[in-house]
Amino acid sequence: MQDKIIFYFIIYSFLGWCLESIYKTIISKKPINSGFLYGPFCPMYGIGAIMMLGLSTLSHNVIVIFILSFFVFSIWEYIVAIVLEKCFKAKYWDYSNLKFNIKGRVCLKNSIYWGILGVALVFVIQPLIEKLTNYIPEQILIYVEIILTIAILLDAIITIFKIMVVDKRIEELFEIGNTLKEKMKELKEEKHLENTSKEHIQNLIEDLKTRQEILKIKIYKRIIKLKKAFPEMHSENITKFLKQKNLLEDIKDKIKKYKER
Repeated sequence: MQDKIIFYFIIYSFLGWCLESIYKTIISKKPINSGFLYGPFCPMYGIGAIMMLGLSTLSHNVIVIFILSFFVFSIWEYIVAIVLEKCFKAKYWDYSNLKFNIKGRVCLKNSIYWGILGVALVFVIQPLIEKLTNYIPEQILIYVEIILTIAILLDAIITIFKIMVVDKRIEELFEIGNTLKEKMKELKEEKHLENTSKEHIQNLIEDLKTRQEILKIKIYKRIIKLKKAFPEMHSENITKFLKQKNLLEDIKDKIKKYKER
Protein backbone atom coordinates (compact mmCIF):
# COMPACT_ATOMS: atom_id res chain seq x y z
CA MET A 1 0.00 0.00 0.00
CA GLN A 2 2.86 2.40 0.81
CA ASP A 3 3.97 2.81 -2.81
CA LYS A 4 0.44 3.94 -3.78
CA ILE A 5 -0.43 5.95 -0.68
CA ILE A 6 -0.86 9.26 -2.58
CA PHE A 7 -3.13 7.59 -5.14
CA TYR A 8 -5.27 6.07 -2.39
CA PHE A 9 -5.43 9.42 -0.63
CA ILE A 10 -6.77 11.01 -3.85
CA ILE A 11 -9.24 8.18 -4.46
CA TYR A 12 -10.66 8.31 -0.93
CA SER A 13 -10.77 12.12 -0.96
CA PHE A 14 -12.94 11.86 -4.08
CA LEU A 15 -15.10 8.99 -2.74
CA GLY A 16 -15.55 10.90 0.53
CA TRP A 17 -16.74 13.93 -1.41
CA CYS A 18 -19.19 11.72 -3.37
CA LEU A 19 -20.51 10.10 -0.20
CA GLU A 20 -21.01 13.36 1.67
CA SER A 21 -22.43 15.28 -1.30
CA ILE A 22 -24.93 12.53 -2.13
CA TYR A 23 -26.00 12.23 1.52
CA LYS A 24 -26.48 15.99 1.93
CA THR A 25 -28.22 16.27 -1.44
CA ILE A 26 -30.75 13.64 -0.34
CA ILE A 27 -31.27 15.35 3.03
CA SER A 28 -31.53 18.86 1.57
CA LYS A 29 -33.46 17.74 -1.54
CA LYS A 30 -31.23 19.98 -3.68
CA PRO A 31 -27.74 19.57 -5.20
CA ILE A 32 -25.00 20.10 -2.63
CA ASN A 33 -21.27 20.40 -3.33
CA SER A 34 -19.99 19.32 0.05
CA GLY A 35 -16.54 19.72 1.54
CA PHE A 36 -14.03 22.45 2.28
CA LEU A 37 -12.67 22.71 -1.28
CA TYR A 38 -14.47 23.86 -4.42
CA GLY A 39 -13.47 20.75 -6.37
CA PRO A 40 -14.75 17.15 -5.87
CA PHE A 41 -12.33 16.26 -3.08
CA CYS A 42 -12.57 16.02 0.72
CA PRO A 43 -8.99 15.58 1.99
CA MET A 44 -10.37 14.82 5.46
CA TYR A 45 -11.72 11.52 4.14
CA GLY A 46 -8.51 10.79 2.26
CA ILE A 47 -6.30 11.24 5.33
CA GLY A 48 -8.77 9.39 7.57
CA ALA A 49 -8.88 6.44 5.18
CA ILE A 50 -5.08 6.22 5.02
CA MET A 51 -4.85 6.26 8.83
CA MET A 52 -7.49 3.55 9.09
CA LEU A 53 -5.85 1.34 6.46
CA GLY A 54 -2.57 1.64 8.32
CA LEU A 55 -4.20 0.60 11.61
CA SER A 56 -6.06 -2.28 9.92
CA THR A 57 -2.77 -4.19 9.77
CA LEU A 58 -3.08 -4.66 13.54
CA SER A 59 -6.18 -6.85 13.26
CA HIS A 60 -8.54 -8.50 10.76
CA ASN A 61 -11.36 -8.86 13.27
CA VAL A 62 -14.55 -7.07 12.21
CA ILE A 63 -15.41 -5.92 15.75
CA VAL A 64 -11.90 -4.58 16.37
CA ILE A 65 -11.96 -2.70 13.05
CA PHE A 66 -15.38 -1.26 13.90
CA ILE A 67 -14.15 -0.01 17.29
CA LEU A 68 -10.94 1.38 15.80
CA SER A 69 -12.90 3.17 13.05
CA PHE A 70 -15.42 4.47 15.58
CA PHE A 71 -12.71 6.21 17.61
CA VAL A 72 -10.09 7.03 14.96
CA PHE A 73 -12.51 8.75 12.55
CA SER A 74 -14.31 10.53 15.40
CA ILE A 75 -11.07 11.89 16.88
CA TRP A 76 -9.91 12.93 13.40
CA GLU A 77 -13.24 14.68 12.70
CA TYR A 78 -12.95 16.53 16.02
CA ILE A 79 -9.38 17.65 15.26
CA VAL A 80 -10.33 18.88 11.76
CA ALA A 81 -13.30 20.82 13.20
CA ILE A 82 -11.03 22.58 15.73
CA VAL A 83 -8.41 23.43 13.07
CA LEU A 84 -11.03 24.92 10.70
CA GLU A 85 -12.64 26.90 13.52
CA LYS A 86 -9.33 28.29 14.77
CA CYS A 87 -7.86 29.08 11.34
CA PHE A 88 -10.94 30.48 9.60
CA LYS A 89 -13.22 31.42 12.51
CA ALA A 90 -15.87 29.30 10.83
CA LYS A 91 -17.82 26.17 11.72
CA TYR A 92 -18.31 23.87 8.75
CA TRP A 93 -20.59 21.38 10.54
CA ASP A 94 -22.57 21.41 13.76
CA TYR A 95 -24.11 18.40 15.51
CA SER A 96 -25.39 20.37 18.52
CA ASN A 97 -28.98 19.38 17.70
CA LEU A 98 -28.11 15.66 17.88
CA LYS A 99 -27.92 13.60 21.05
CA PHE A 100 -24.59 12.60 22.61
CA ASN A 101 -22.51 15.19 20.81
CA ILE A 102 -19.25 16.78 21.95
CA LYS A 103 -19.36 20.55 21.41
CA GLY A 104 -21.23 19.97 18.15
CA ARG A 105 -18.07 18.67 16.48
CA VAL A 106 -18.74 14.94 16.77
CA CYS A 107 -21.77 12.89 17.78
CA LEU A 108 -22.62 9.26 18.57
CA LYS A 109 -24.74 8.81 15.44
CA ASN A 110 -21.91 9.83 13.12
CA SER A 111 -19.35 7.84 15.10
CA ILE A 112 -21.43 4.69 14.54
CA TYR A 113 -21.51 5.53 10.83
CA TRP A 114 -17.72 5.93 10.96
CA GLY A 115 -17.42 2.47 12.49
CA ILE A 116 -19.57 0.90 9.76
CA LEU A 117 -17.72 2.86 7.05
CA GLY A 118 -14.37 1.67 8.45
CA VAL A 119 -15.46 -1.97 8.25
CA ALA A 120 -16.66 -1.46 4.66
CA LEU A 121 -13.41 0.31 3.83
CA VAL A 122 -11.10 -2.42 5.13
CA PHE A 123 -13.02 -5.52 4.04
CA VAL A 124 -14.83 -4.40 0.86
CA ILE A 125 -13.73 -1.10 -0.67
CA GLN A 126 -9.94 -1.29 -0.32
CA PRO A 127 -9.62 -4.86 -1.70
CA LEU A 128 -11.73 -3.82 -4.71
CA ILE A 129 -9.70 -0.65 -5.31
CA GLU A 130 -6.44 -2.59 -5.03
CA LYS A 131 -7.62 -5.04 -7.71
CA LEU A 132 -8.70 -2.24 -10.04
CA THR A 133 -5.49 -0.29 -9.42
CA ASN A 134 -3.38 -3.30 -10.44
CA TYR A 135 -4.80 -3.00 -13.97
CA ILE A 136 -3.47 0.57 -14.32
CA PRO A 137 0.15 0.91 -15.57
CA GLU A 138 2.47 2.35 -12.93
CA GLN A 139 3.59 5.21 -15.19
CA ILE A 140 -0.01 6.37 -15.68
CA LEU A 141 -0.61 6.22 -11.91
CA ILE A 142 2.38 8.51 -11.34
CA TYR A 143 1.08 11.07 -13.85
CA VAL A 144 -2.42 10.91 -12.32
CA GLU A 145 -0.97 11.41 -8.83
CA ILE A 146 1.06 14.46 -9.92
CA ILE A 147 -1.79 16.13 -11.83
CA LEU A 148 -4.46 15.56 -9.17
CA THR A 149 -2.14 16.49 -6.28
CA ILE A 150 -1.36 19.81 -7.97
CA ALA A 151 -5.10 20.33 -8.63
CA ILE A 152 -5.98 19.71 -4.96
CA LEU A 153 -3.19 22.02 -3.74
CA LEU A 154 -4.29 24.81 -6.10
CA ASP A 155 -7.90 24.31 -5.04
CA ALA A 156 -6.88 24.58 -1.37
CA ILE A 157 -4.86 27.77 -2.00
CA ILE A 158 -7.73 29.41 -3.93
CA THR A 159 -10.30 28.38 -1.29
CA ILE A 160 -8.20 29.67 1.62
CA PHE A 161 -7.44 32.92 -0.23
CA LYS A 162 -11.13 33.59 -0.97
CA ILE A 163 -12.17 32.92 2.62
CA MET A 164 -9.40 35.21 3.94
CA VAL A 165 -10.40 37.95 1.45
CA VAL A 166 -14.00 37.87 2.71
CA ASP A 167 -12.89 38.15 6.36
CA LYS A 168 -10.48 40.98 5.51
CA ARG A 169 -13.14 42.93 3.62
CA ILE A 170 -15.70 42.49 6.40
CA GLU A 171 -13.16 43.85 8.92
CA GLU A 172 -12.42 46.73 6.54
CA LEU A 173 -16.17 47.44 6.27
CA PHE A 174 -16.56 47.72 10.04
CA GLU A 175 -13.48 49.96 10.25
CA ILE A 176 -15.07 52.29 7.68
CA GLY A 177 -18.30 52.20 9.70
CA ASN A 178 -16.46 53.23 12.89
CA THR A 179 -14.60 56.03 11.08
CA LEU A 180 -17.90 57.20 9.58
CA LYS A 181 -19.50 57.40 13.03
CA GLU A 182 -16.54 59.38 14.38
CA LYS A 183 -16.65 61.90 11.50
CA MET A 184 -20.42 62.36 11.76
CA LYS A 185 -20.09 62.88 15.51
CA GLU A 186 -17.27 65.38 14.91
CA LEU A 187 -19.38 67.29 12.39
CA LYS A 188 -22.36 67.37 14.75
CA GLU A 189 -20.51 68.39 17.92
CA GLU A 190 -17.92 70.81 16.52
CA LYS A 191 -20.32 73.60 15.48
CA HIS A 192 -17.57 76.25 15.58
CA LEU A 193 -15.72 74.69 12.64
CA GLU A 194 -15.00 76.87 9.62
CA ASN A 195 -16.98 76.25 6.43
CA THR A 196 -13.92 74.82 4.67
CA SER A 197 -13.37 72.33 7.49
CA LYS A 198 -17.06 71.38 7.47
CA GLU A 199 -16.99 70.85 3.72
CA HIS A 200 -13.87 68.71 4.06
CA ILE A 201 -15.52 66.48 6.70
CA GLN A 202 -18.75 66.28 4.68
CA ASN A 203 -16.84 65.24 1.55
CA LEU A 204 -14.95 62.66 3.62
CA ILE A 205 -18.24 61.31 5.00
CA GLU A 206 -19.72 61.00 1.50
CA ASP A 207 -16.57 59.23 0.30
CA LEU A 208 -16.72 56.81 3.23
CA LYS A 209 -20.41 56.10 2.57
CA THR A 210 -19.69 55.36 -1.09
CA ARG A 211 -16.81 53.02 -0.19
CA GLN A 212 -19.03 51.37 2.42
CA GLU A 213 -21.85 50.65 -0.05
CA ILE A 214 -19.50 49.31 -2.74
CA LEU A 215 -17.79 47.08 -0.20
CA LYS A 216 -21.13 45.75 1.08
CA ILE A 217 -22.13 44.63 -2.42
CA LYS A 218 -18.73 42.98 -3.06
CA ILE A 219 -18.84 41.13 0.28
CA TYR A 220 -22.43 40.02 -0.27
CA LYS A 221 -21.57 38.56 -3.70
CA ARG A 222 -18.58 36.71 -2.21
CA ILE A 223 -20.71 35.30 0.61
CA ILE A 224 -23.32 34.00 -1.86
CA LYS A 225 -20.57 32.13 -3.75
CA LEU A 226 -19.11 30.73 -0.52
CA LYS A 227 -22.53 29.64 0.73
CA LYS A 228 -23.15 27.75 -2.51
CA ALA A 229 -19.84 25.93 -2.09
CA PHE A 230 -20.19 25.46 1.68
CA PRO A 231 -23.93 25.42 2.56
CA GLU A 232 -23.39 24.59 6.24
CA MET A 233 -20.65 27.12 6.85
CA HIS A 234 -21.06 29.33 9.94
CA SER A 235 -18.56 32.16 10.27
CA GLU A 236 -18.42 34.73 13.07
CA ASN A 237 -17.57 37.54 10.65
CA ILE A 238 -20.14 36.52 8.04
CA THR A 239 -22.87 36.19 10.70
CA LYS A 240 -21.93 39.61 12.07
CA PHE A 241 -22.09 41.07 8.56
CA LEU A 242 -25.47 39.53 7.73
CA LYS A 243 -27.00 40.63 11.05
CA GLN A 244 -26.73 44.30 10.14
CA LYS A 245 -30.16 45.96 10.10
CA ASN A 246 -31.93 45.84 6.72
CA LEU A 247 -28.62 44.85 5.09
CA LEU A 248 -29.87 42.27 2.60
CA GLU A 249 -32.81 44.33 1.39
CA ASP A 250 -30.56 47.37 1.01
CA ILE A 251 -27.90 45.46 -0.96
CA LYS A 252 -30.41 43.68 -3.22
CA ASP A 253 -32.04 47.02 -3.99
CA LYS A 254 -28.67 48.59 -4.87
CA ILE A 255 -27.69 45.63 -7.08
CA LYS A 256 -31.04 45.87 -8.87
CA LYS A 257 -30.64 49.62 -9.47
CA TYR A 258 -27.07 49.10 -10.64
CA LYS A 259 -28.21 46.50 -13.23
CA GLU A 260 -30.97 48.81 -14.46
CA ARG A 261 -28.51 51.57 -15.35
